[in-house]
Amino acid sequence: MSETLKVVFDTQIYLRALANPNSACGRLFADWTAYYVLYRADAIEAEIIDVFTRPKIRAKFPQITEDGIISMKKILQKAERVDIKPEDVEPICRDPKDDICLACAKVAGADYLVSEDKDLLVLDKHHASQIMGVAAFLNVLEGLKASPSERSGEVSTTVSDEKTDGY
Repeated sequence: MSETLKVVFDTQIYLRALANPNSACGRLFADWTAYYVLYRADAIEAEIIDVFTRPKIRAKFPQITEDGIISMKKILQKAERVDIKPEDVEPICRDPKDDICLACAKVAGADYLVSEDKDLLVLDKHHASQIMGVAAFLNVLEGLKASPSERSGEVSTTVSDEKTDGY
């Protein structure tokens, strides 16, 4: 695996980052972008924007502003776009809406699919992609940041994130 990781984030990661930029999800975008290449698909981007603009979400997270949404759209536009064909979307996940994230990770050849969705996390791995939560992924990133001598010492940190109770 290269030092710069290939990664796909599910919608909850973007939502949590936008709702609280100081959260673990927010830190993925603020502090760690040099360590990974983010991949997206048009269908994932459309879902993210749809979720951000839902009245129920806006009522639950009044801290989500138009400026925040514009910033997140810029992040999405900088992400590497993968073209997903219908045959790339396999019916694997308990929630069929999550199959697009799996397809994106597969087509991108992603090292990691980062999610807080139990329907995805239960899979653990899909093709070449490890599926893990934000805390575990931050630990992976910390390992990349550590010097070679620290890496051999298995330095570990615990990261917590507030819950958004899904979306």
